[in-house]
Amino acid sequence: MASPTAPATYTHDGIVFDLGVTHTDVTGVEWSWSGDYNTAGEPLMGAPERGSVILRDALVSLPDLYAWHGPLIPNPRPATAALYRRVLLTAVTR
Repeated sequence: MASPTAPATYTHDGIVFDLGVTHTDVTGVEWSWSGDYNTAGEPLMGAPERGSVILRDALVSLPDLYAWHGPLIPNPRPATAALYRRVLLTAVTR
């Protein structure tokens, strides 16, 4: 399993996927990286229950998920304090 603090990416069909965020497929299901790879080196994705971190279904490789339910859209991340600080400082100094 990969370190939770290390950002992981995976490139498929020329698209770089940030494995540290959940992605939503075209049917509205959210998918998260399990932290594992299959024997081909492809990230294994699972669909957690809403509000949970536990993956409920069998894991699917990211390329298969992309082929069956793509495109995959990264979910927005919450804004950090550092981002707020940078925006406010930029607004004040202009």
